[in-house]
Amino acid sequence: MQDKTPFLRAGLIDPRVPDFKQGYALGNSLWIVKQPSDYYTRHLLLHEGVHSLAFDQFGGAGPSWFMEGTAELLSTHSGSAATTEINQLPADRESVPYWGRLKLIRQRRDEGKIPTLETVMRYPANLNGDAERYAWCWAAAMLLSEYDEYRDVIVTAARSGRDSSSNFTRQIYQRLLPEWPAVIARWRLMCHELDYGFDWERERVDLAVDQPQWNGQPISRDIAAAKGWQSLGVRLPAGIRFKISAQGRCVIAKRDKDWQSEANGVTIEYVNGRPLGQLIACLVPLRQTSQPLCEPLEIVSVKDEIELQTTAESWLVLQINDDVAQRADNSGSYAIELSRVN
Repeated sequence: MQDKTPFLRAGLIDPRVPDFKQGYALGNSLWIVKQPSDYYTRHLLLHEGVHSLAFDQFGGAGPSWFMEGTAELLSTHSGSAATTEINQLPADRESVPYWGRLKLIRQRRDEGKIPTLETVMRYPANLNGDAERYAWCWAAAMLLSEYDEYRDVIVTAARSGRDSSSNFTRQIYQRLLPEWPAVIARWRLMCHELDYGFDWERERVDLAVDQPQWNGQPISRDIAAAKGWQSLGVRLPAGIRFKISAQGRCVIAKRDKDWQSEANGVTIEYVNGRPLGQLIACLVPLRQTSQPLCEPLEIVSVKDEIELQTTAESWLVLQINDDVAQRADNSGSYAIELSRVN
């Protein structure tokens, strides 16, 4: 519909349907207002269609964060008509005109105002078409669907969609509780990177609560240029001082010829305020916050070598600095060593 008025006059919009600006689903009927782009109109059609499907198959779609998150997940698409593929992260802004979810996430990230996952999971029943809250619901559903350890939990939860109470969310939380610190750490790391061109095959982070606590013995690892945050597979105890040293060379971009970098990075180009190809690190605490917003991650430049100290039990993750959308043409790695400083 370009204008709802003639549809209302003709009795083509069910009188039970409240006023809406974009789209609404009731039973097996959908009403969609034409948007400024064909992409966003299709997105709304798919979004409302997911709601209709959930109510048809499961008697409901759960509380707002789950209902809107899964609908956003399955309506973010590429192609059209017979070539449509759902659950597709957009490669660039031009492919998803007027969608705007990643812009909203990026703005909050720049402001240091990323909500905790718990905040998102406690959203009220009516989101009033708030695009930013839809964006965070999408991010939450995406996180829980993209890790093998969590996927069965939300697939099972969908079958209980008739329950839109807090008990629905409580059941998910209880099932994920043993790994909750890792869930939260992955949420923070994902939200720090999430942007156009984000690729889950490169951005999943190997974290687990049952990873061993580091005993202080040296650890050697290769940090790949083609991947995002990479864990060393251990938990670092609180109050220890340690050193990270790095050596090696990788290909950080392909232009007229390969751009090679060492751990200091190449100053011909900067990404997020640091040289392209620079080795960077982050300590992600296992502890949780009771605040509504995440504490901003503290990213440090490792370069060839750095000494750091933990203030809380943490995971140490590292990556080779690059734009999240540009990792695919990278190759090689830096050899790093983690050692205790007495």
